[in-house]
Amino acid sequence: MEQLLTPDFWLNATVSLIRAVIILCGGYLLLRITNMLVDQFFVPRPGATMYIDEKRARTLSSLLRSVIRYIIYFIVAVMVLREFKVDTTSVLAGASIIGLAVGFGAQSLVKDFMTGFFIILEDQYGVGDYVVLGDMAGTVEEMGFRVTKLRDGNGILHIIPNGSVLRVSNHTRGQMLATVNVPVSYEADLDQVFALLEEVCTTIGDTVPEVLDGPRVVGVVDFKPGEVVIRITAKSMPLQQTKVETALRRLVREKFAAARIPPPQLKISV
Repeated sequence: MEQLLTPDFWLNATVSLIRAVIILCGGYLLLRITNMLVDQFFVPRPGATMYIDEKRARTLSSLLRSVIRYIIYFIVAVMVLREFKVDTTSVLAGASIIGLAVGFGAQSLVKDFMTGFFIILEDQYGVGDYVVLGDMAGTVEEMGFRVTKLRDGNGILHIIPNGSVLRVSNHTRGQMLATVNVPVSYEADLDQVFALLEEVCTTIGDTVPEVLDGPRVVGVVDFKPGEVVIRITAKSMPLQQTKVETALRRLVREKFAAARIPPPQLKISV
């Protein structure tokens, strides 16, 4: 108690407190600066020789900011403890022992981190991609080394451990295939039908910006009771194949109605 009343004690405590505040402020400024540098590094510049896809850049920058944040937190915590004469060596040794014990008992956690590392390394998916992970489908809202956060079409956020991801279906990488099957009556003139479908393909290819290649008339793909099935395909932008298919069906319907193409006749057995 006598030491608490001495001027030297209060002077040293005040100095340590001021130094701790300076360390905290320095850590905060360092965190802000590193976040800014990370964002600047991953922003594509005009004329840059190395270009990173926007979604991959967002994913990598988010992960790098997270890693840097925890490193800065750790360094700042150790420096503040040292200012108050806390033996950080014993703290670090205890943390290592606890970490080793947890590591043996947390194999699933290690699996999550390892799987997440390879997902990011192999660029299987990134923030903003529409993916199917097992029985979950949605847009990747956030991803890390341990979990992936997936927002489905109903707005529900699913948090999926990376270790449970056994299969990935990515709907936003590369071109998608729009497919429309057109049923035609056996009584219809197929030459006229094919001519109308070619007109449809030309119009859609010229007017729908989501079309990347085509559309093309594949030909007759099936014979069914009362109808012949003709297929049209087109390559579209990711997640835009439904829009292309809808435009194709609508224009086919209009062309067939104007040309009085007979509809398929369903034969009902009695």
